[in-house]
Amino acid sequence: MIEERLPQLRPFADLSERARDKLLQHARTMTVDPGFKLHARDEFRSMIFLLEGRMILANGRNSVMLKGDSSEALNPLFDSHDYRSHAIAAARSTLAMLDRKVFETLVDGGSQDSVEVSEIELSDLEGELFSSIYTHAYSGELVLPQLPEVALHLQQALKDPDVSIAEATRIIEEDPSVAGRLLSVANSPAMGSRREVARLQDAVARLGLERTRQLVMALAMHQVFIHRDSPYHELLERLWRRSARIAAISCVLADQSEAVDPQTALLAGLLHRVGALPVIAEVARRHPGRTPEEVERVLFRLEGLIGELVARQWDLASDIMDAIRDSGGPENPEAPVLTDIVRIARAACPRDAEDDPLADRIPLADLRAVERLGFVLDEDGSLPAIESARQEVETLIRQVA
Repeated sequence: MIEERLPQLRPFADLSERARDKLLQHARTMTVDPGFKLHARDEFRSMIFLLEGRMILANGRNSVMLKGDSSEALNPLFDSHDYRSHAIAAARSTLAMLDRKVFETLVDGGSQDSVEVSEIELSDLEGELFSSIYTHAYSGELVLPQLPEVALHLQQALKDPDVSIAEATRIIEEDPSVAGRLLSVANSPAMGSRREVARLQDAVARLGLERTRQLVMALAMHQVFIHRDSPYHELLERLWRRSARIAAISCVLADQSEAVDPQTALLAGLLHRVGALPVIAEVARRHPGRTPEEVERVLFRLEGLIGELVARQWDLASDIMDAIRDSGGPENPEAPVLTDIVRIARAACPRDAEDDPLADRIPLADLRAVERLGFVLDEDGSLPAIESARQEVETLIRQVA
């Protein structure tokens, strides 16, 4: 169906037949049931067209019904810089999803490096995984990771405004590993106190209940990421190590900019790729023989969307949810400060040889948020703010990793 319809779609009318063939190599179709929902902010990498059925397009208070056989359906559901709209299937519908980056490269006459195109290719198998995980996520059938018990219990307890420090301490003591590391953090130089505390309850009192909650969540995350029995345990460990470094950089940037709470930035940095976990688990269950490189191509497109679902299940704060969903996507001038902090940290984080080549590719010099938050780049395009706090970054990594 997409092969026949492609020449009629308005953005592709002037493409050569060869260019259309190239675009079709990166196209996929998906049939969805009534109630299926798409958010523009999650679909910036794709140009989505309604081929059959009916979709309700909504932007703020305005909404219209789009039919697959209408002239309006010859345009994409969402514009490239649309962060607000969403679409809901009003009937069983068929959607076509085409790679926006490939299209832009073809329009530019192939002037960009061919590696850029190959980096974002999805094989037939990867496309099948993408569609399967995407559909399962929206239907509620995707198995999401569970919050560690100590973090879950503390999160629930702190919903009571009258909860005591003693009660919070008893909950944290359920996990000796987290309790010991929390005590270490409370006694670290970063806390600015020369008097060492030996009791966990004193550590919680020093940190305060909200900071304690955030740190317990951060310290418990290692249990969520590391699965020794997974065929992708090396990939998971690599994601965790990089997340820990980005979390430390986020914390330092938040402290220097004084724009957001450093501990909140630390937690957001640790969790910014939490959406990768259910995707990796789904691939391990369905296709355990896939290479880490193939898995990472699917992660590149899906983890922000899936991360939001995980964040909702875990009842995370909205600013952390925004950072998980949006810090890897296109820059939005209206993004919350926390999202920009994590976005800058991702771009600034040094790479290891085995790091995902697709993630965090935006140069710091291309991020307007750098200037917006008052940071200045050096001649090499690096952030002196991070270099000057290297020891603090390394200390934070040791605390959470």
